[in-house]
Amino acid sequence: MILALGGLALLLAVAAMLPLWQTDHWFVRILDFPRMQLGFAGLVVAFLYAVLVPDPRRGRSLFIIAVLLAATGWQFFHVARYLFFFPEEVASEENCSADKRLSLLGANVLNENEDFGKMLGLARQQDADTILLTESDKAWEEAMRPLHKAYPYRIAVPLENSYGMHLYSRLPMSGEVKYRVQDDIPSIDARITMRDGSEVILFAIHPEPPRPGDDSGERDAELVLVGREARDEGRASLVFGDFNDVGWSSTTLLFGEVSGTFDPRVGRELLPTFNANWPMMRWPLDHLFVSPHWALVEMERLGQIGSDHFPVGFTLCLKQDAGDTLVTPSADPEAEAEASEQLREGRIEEATEEDGEKH
Repeated sequence: MILALGGLALLLAVAAMLPLWQTDHWFVRILDFPRMQLGFAGLVVAFLYAVLVPDPRRGRSLFIIAVLLAATGWQFFHVARYLFFFPEEVASEENCSADKRLSLLGANVLNENEDFGKMLGLARQQDADTILLTESDKAWEEAMRPLHKAYPYRIAVPLENSYGMHLYSRLPMSGEVKYRVQDDIPSIDARITMRDGSEVILFAIHPEPPRPGDDSGERDAELVLVGREARDEGRASLVFGDFNDVGWSSTTLLFGEVSGTFDPRVGRELLPTFNANWPMMRWPLDHLFVSPHWALVEMERLGQIGSDHFPVGFTLCLKQDAGDTLVTPSADPEAEAEASEQLREGRIEEATEEDGEKH
């Protein structure tokens, strides 16, 4: 038992520290995800050590307990920014006029999920201005046809590879599909006209996750490219979708710095969206980042739709003129250097950042 606890303690300590290694290897980057779960596991192992280890080994066990508590504290440190006592990144706005509001519904529907009725019912219930579906294929496109009357503006990219996307809007919308990093993984750049006539920009993304055989280089490169484009626009913008990354990872934090956008969940709540089927193993993969033009009216995680992701809903308030170029701090040289390195690791040349294939 003592030997097993020692082995667990070593593994938990390594799992806490390994993500400090700035690499795109999948077995390192995937450890960014379960920080809360690993933190609680560290507390349990530390407690068992304190209770079960006999006095003759007390000195060694105290050292191991101290290491475990330090590793646990490090894990929880990353997640703490989503708790209510942390300063909010995006201001709240309860009194927002209807012409300044924009509501969004996002859902990774799971490609093989055939429970179309749940998603259709949720879309009708939420009645959002804009709906983004990811992992949607031709079957999902056909199943969502009843929404077409309410959502006359649509951009459809039905794919069978789990990277299809469908963007629906009741507000006037135009846009283009881009393949920034991989020729089978699309993103959507859309311009939406608000009720007050303002034009805002929505970047819809769903990059590939780190997993055995696939490191995080392409995902990280796409986030950097989108982040730089959002900053270069200089106007009201949103980045929405399944990032296949958690908000506290170095990659997503770098994305926020490079893009000049903010996470409305910071200082409020975590809103874990994956895995909907495993209550003890959940973390936030579906994100919304907003430029400084926006305030938050409300946000919520919604009910299950037969997918392994929970849908999310956001209502925003445009508090600044959409065309205003607001001054946001430029990413520091170190962050820009790191962003360029991520592009190289994703096999993207700096000169081609804006040359994504358009359809």
